[in-house]
Amino acid sequence: MKSRPIISVSDLFFRYPGSREKKNALERINLDIFRGERVGILGESGSGKTTLSLILAGLEKPSSGLFFYRGMRLQGRKAYRDYSTRIQYLFQNPAGAVNRYRRIIDLVSEPLIYRNYSKETVEFVASEMLQKVGIDPLRWYDYPDQLSLGQIQRVCLARAMTTCPEILICDEPFSALDVSNRGKMEEILLQLNENHGVTLIIISHKPDSIFYLCQKILVLREGKKVDLIDVTQGEYAICEYTSKLLNKKLM
Repeated sequence: MKSRPIISVSDLFFRYPGSREKKNALERINLDIFRGERVGILGESGSGKTTLSLILAGLEKPSSGLFFYRGMRLQGRKAYRDYSTRIQYLFQNPAGAVNRYRRIIDLVSEPLIYRNYSKETVEFVASEMLQKVGIDPLRWYDYPDQLSLGQIQRVCLARAMTTCPEILICDEPFSALDVSNRGKMEEILLQLNENHGVTLIIISHKPDSIFYLCQKILVLREGKKVDLIDVTQGEYAICEYTSKLLNKKLM
């Protein structure tokens, strides 16, 4: 018997408030995500993938449709507040997500201090997470401006992981990284999933990273689902649009 999805959206629509556009940003989206899965959301610019990721993170609410977490419908402030403690979101621009005037160790410690953990626990967990993402201890007291973009991305990941989230959503985590840093980031995300059971949702326009990391891939076009690919099957059918998207990106 298959387990219940950790996240499920059904017949989901979204239109940005005050938008002059007549079309929806998302339309009739259905998706089940199971605990420990690695799920990719693939699409070109304007496809709605970031909008969907914000809804899945609880940072936006659907205009209509159903959103479930562990079988319970998400509605109302308390439900969303409780859900927010189970999830972390890695934003596309890591440099814009950190305070450039705070040291690296302090940035990673912030979520723990906010939750009133003891000084000893804060120091232990922050140090452990920085080690896991491969930040040299000699850099822990540096400022963000002294680090490369790839290192800042890993600092943001370390900070996100201090609270032991069930679900980690990464919006374009590879877009600003060179090949070397992209490879490091891919391996760190795989380790988090395989060793700690973190459910990963990866948003990207890069098919190579998505297909390497993910077990299931939702393909969006102009806010609509055009494909849902089960990568674990080895051989899978894809629609004409997805085929063209892959060929264009891999050329």
